[in-house]
Parts: sequence; structure tokens; C-alpha cells
Amino acid sequence: MRIGIVGATGIVGRELVSLLATSKLGITELRLSATSRSKGKTMATHLGELKITEVDPAFFSGLDICFFCVSPAVSEKWVPVALANDVVSIDNSSRFRLEKDVPLVVPEVNGEQLGKGERIIANPNCIVTPLVAAIYPIKKHFGLEELILSTYQSVSGAGQEALNQLEEELGSYPRRPREGKFLLNVLGAIGSIDESGHCQEEMKIVRETRKILNMPELPVAVTAARVAVKRGHCQAVTFITGMYADPREIAEVLQAEGIVVTAAPPQPLILGGSDKVYVGRLRENREHRPRSYSLWLGADNLRKGAALNALEIAEEWWFRH
Repeated sequence: MRIGIVGATGIVGRELVSLLATSKLGITELRLSATSRSKGKTMATHLGELKITEVDPAFFSGLDICFFCVSPAVSEKWVPVALANDVVSIDNSSRFRLEKDVPLVVPEVNGEQLGKGERIIANPNCIVTPLVAAIYPIKKHFGLEELILSTYQSVSGAGQEALNQLEEELGSYPRRPREGKFLLNVLGAIGSIDESGHCQEEMKIVRETRKILNMPELPVAVTAARVAVKRGHCQAVTFITGMYADPREIAEVLQAEGIVVTAAPPQPLILGGSDKVYVGRLRENREHRPRSYSLWLGADNLRKGAALNALEIAEEWWFRH
């Protein structure tokens, strides 16, 4: 299979390149592109040192699949060019996620949407992927009536420049960080805030979760925050089921679907490099209302939240193609 990556030198692109070494796709050719700053440089891959090019229409010629690990604006420009070359596009940006005819996929949740002639496949938000991976088995076995969550998202979720900024702040500590920066701080919104008081990240999570779970009317409330952690997103999730379940039953269902269930809450420091979704502190909220449960969820945002899920989409698509 002939694979391309647009944005190969970015924080998610680099993670994807490393993951391809263990891919089931049988890759015979790998093309890497990035901005003009990286043009001509090389990158180590499982196929050897490969030269990085600047993306142009010829980049897509003859490819089977192309991953886009770039901004929505870059995806908007180049995905149509990939389509014109009959290349399947797996887009990690938010540009196509809510388009009606574009599947938004977490393979273990709704992989059956693949293999039906689609040419654009959207990779979900890095919070939504682990969230639905854990919530879907609960929905399937016990029903789902409501979802409330607060997210604690690491700085790497904002990209390489943000991560560089955190490193700079760490290097200059104990000088007092400037207001609104990452070190010793929590940012109580991610993205701009709309007239209703919701930030961009919160609305992405609401809409994408509903689409993947095929529950367009599901009541969802989200608060998204950025925390001074390099890597690994966590979430405090409360959900209302359709029928009563003992927390031990819920834990068994999650474990059967590959979720790692622990008594202690998973910490970002232990999530880095893991492909798993972790759930801890699973409990019944007897002081809240009937059939109310809470858990603490964690996952590596660059792997399961982004690059790994994109690769799993490609593998599922190829299997069903």
C-alpha cells in the first residue's frame, strides 16, 4: 500500500510515522510532506530515512491513503486535491468531522460505517475518541440518557508550539509566569468563547460525541480546561444509564471491551506511549439521582486520541474495502 502523510513533522504526524512501523497495512511506499521550513530534511521511518517534501498536487499521485495531520485550513485546501487523485483521505483536523456524508469514526465503536465507498474519513477530537470508546459499551449494555464531563487537557493537545512554550516556561522557572500561560496554571476554556459562554472545544466534544454514538439528542454538558501537563488528557465523566447497573457490572463490560479499569484514577504521567484507554474511580452517585455513575478517564492524546485512531481507521477501511 502507498501511504502519504501531510504534516509529517508535526506533533501528531511524528507519532503516526512511528506507529506505521507496526501497521498491518503492508506499506510499500511512504511519502512525507510538511511546510517549506522542513522541505529537504529527512525523517527516520521503518522504510529508512525519507526526504520531506512540500505538499503539491503531484504529491498525491498514485497514493492509496493519505493522512492529514494539519490545521482545518490546510485540510480544506488539500483534501479536495487528494480526492481528485482518487486518494482516500483520513483527516485529523476538525474541518470535515460534522459534514453529513463524512464518517466520523472510532473503529471499535462505529467501524461498520467504513468500506462503503467513502473517500474522506474524519478522525475525532482527541478527547472524544477515548470518551466514546469507554461510553459506547455502557450505552450498548445499559442504555445512556445523559452525559456530563469536565476535561483536563494537556498542553500537547494544542500542538508543538504550545508544548515548546511550556518547556520554555519550565526552563525559566521560578520567574513568575505571564498571565494566561501554562506553567502553574489552569486555563478554564479552550478556544474562543461564544455568546452562550461555551468555548469551541466544548461544542466540538458535544457534537462529535452525539454523531459517533448516533444519539443526536443526547443531553451533554461539557467544561473543557487546559492544564500544565505535557502529555495525556484526563476527563471526569458522569453518565446516567437507562437501567440500573452495579458498578462492578459496568467495570466488567468495560474490561471486556479492552478498557483498563483500575481502582486509582489514571494519571497523565503513566499514560504516555500507551495505546489503551484507562478508567478509574468508577462509582455510583447515590447522592445525585438514580442510575447516576461517575468515572475518571485518561488516555494518551497523541496516540489513542489522534495518531493511533487514525491508523486504526486506515486498517479497518482496508480490511472492509
